Amino acid sequence: MLDLLRRNLLPVTILTIINVYVLARFITKDAWLHGIGYFLFFHAAVFVIYKFPLPPIPENANPVKQPRQELLVTLALVVIGLLAISGNFYMRSTGQTYSPLVRLPVLFLMVTCTFPVALAIYLLIKRYKLPELGLRFKPWQILLLGLIIWAVTGVFSGVFHYEGWLWKAGYKELGGVVGLFLQGIIGAALAEEFFRFVLQTRLNRFIENPFTCIIIASTIWAFYHFPVTYFNSRDAISTTNYCIQIIPLGFVWSFLIYRTKSIMPSILVHGLNLWGFQNG
Repeated sequence: MLDLLRRNLLPVTILTIINVYVLARFITKDAWLHGIGYFLFFHAAVFVIYKFPLPPIPENANPVKQPRQELLVTLALVVIGLLAISGNFYMRSTGQTYSPLVRLPVLFLMVTCTFPVALAIYLLIKRYKLPELGLRFKPWQILLLGLIIWAVTGVFSGVFHYEGWLWKAGYKELGGVVGLFLQGIIGAALAEEFFRFVLQTRLNRFIENPFTCIIIASTIWAFYHFPVTYFNSRDAISTTNYCIQIIPLGFVWSFLIYRTKSIMPSILVHGLNLWGFQNG
């Protein structure tokens, strides 16, 4: 573990700064117990993921055929998706009725670019197989690791921030088990974790430090939440702080992808993340 830290001194330093900043923010809001728990959870989760005994997974399990082209396409779709979701939440925040000529293109870009539809089609045209795109269920231990990290999140949240649990409210708001599956697992987790996987694996062909790639991907997806929060509050500072606050949790999910070479464990952890630990 110490050798891993030495080889990744810069990304570890950046992560430490982010975690300390988030902890300081919790303390200033008089939520020091929550902050300490979130700080400890991050390190505990990363340690468990790193130490969990997995059977050998081939290094070429996630091939990249055209790194430069695929990275540029992925980044372009991320930007278009961000603009689409920003436009959608801006229109909703104004309370005005917009012409279908305005709404329909925005909705189309959200469906195809904010969600990974266009990216998935592009990569399938490149003749990638589904397991090569992170849809890997084997070995079965990778799903067990996902369940363990989900449980670790719940344990730390229960001890340090039990009042933040969103299970009852989420179950009601999402419309029960079916809604939780469709909106939590398919709508949120699958979209984000697939994009995260593709971005990390393509970045890693140019940045030969997987931890740096994970930080970049985690930061991008943390700030993907900016429009949703900002157009509800119109407070750029608090929205920025919220996005920074969810980077550590995103790093855990990204590290889980890196370690298992699959998005399935992260989809499980993300889609069922109603612990509310990262909020506050």
